[in-house]
Amino acid sequence: MNKQMRNVMVVAAMAVTMLVGVAQAADAPERVVAFQDLNLNTAAGVQALYRRIHVAADQVCGNVDGRDLQFARVHKACVQRATADAVAAVNKPTVVIAQAR
Repeated sequence: MNKQMRNVMVVAAMAVTMLVGVAQAADAPERVVAFQDLNLNTAAGVQALYRRIHVAADQVCGNVDGRDLQFARVHKACVQRATADAVAAVNKPTVVIAQAR
């Protein structure tokens, strides 16, 4: 892996596990989030990356029907996990700090 990552993968393995019962990484939905255009040394760059990761996590975790509360809980947990995993993969302290806020 090079010194500064240019992309981060957002994977919804948790949602697949909870909804199907068995998860295989190859079958989990995923999105690549590019951030080579962002300066992660600025608050604006970190916030933009966090938004991109969160949107991708929401997409890979599937659509939510507001009437199904159990699926809504699974979706929320999936988004949180996928976001946290992607933030950790970036391996940049400023992004982790932004997520904690």
